[in-house]
Amino acid sequence: IKNYSEDDFIMLSDNDEIPNLNSEQFKKSKNKIILFKQLFFYYKFNLLYDQMSWIGTKGCKKKDLLSISWLREIKWKKYPFWRLDTYFSKTKHVNLDIIDDGGWHFTNLKSPKDLYEKFNNFGHRDEFIDSGITIEKLKYYIDNGIVFYNHFADQKAQNKWNYNYKLKKINNE
Repeated sequence: IKNYSEDDFIMLSDNDEIPNLNSEQFKKSKNKIILFKQLFFYYKFNLLYDQMSWIGTKGCKKKDLLSISWLREIKWKKYPFWRLDTYFSKTKHVNLDIIDDGGWHFTNLKSPKDLYEKFNNFGHRDEFIDSGITIEKLKYYIDNGIVFYNHFADQKAQNKWNYNYKLKKINNE
């Protein structure tokens, strides 16, 4: 990063996120921090999870970048100027812009076997095992475009692995 100029735009993004750099809102933004609200796709490129948007890619100019970890921790809420706590917070900001047509986020684009392996080896492994979801059940969810994990559930909810929300199939065009 030290080789970039002060006005270069630095982005932090997961490898399954594609920010929309052609967005007019992005091109016109004068705010210091930019967050990209992305369409959320599950399993396939045409299965939209329309219940929520994904606030994924975050960015700012090099001159405004405190650190990559600081950028990662920025909250995705724009606070009013009169909120005094924002002046002392490293995660709450007034001068940020959330780009409404901010791109695309693709998750769980894997075979049932690979998806099972993923969930069997991540931070909530014990919860996943307790859910009783099998490779066959994952195949059913993928084939039928069903989200089985409730992203809105409380952290301690017992049934967050049994959500059964039908994804919206969109036109491939």
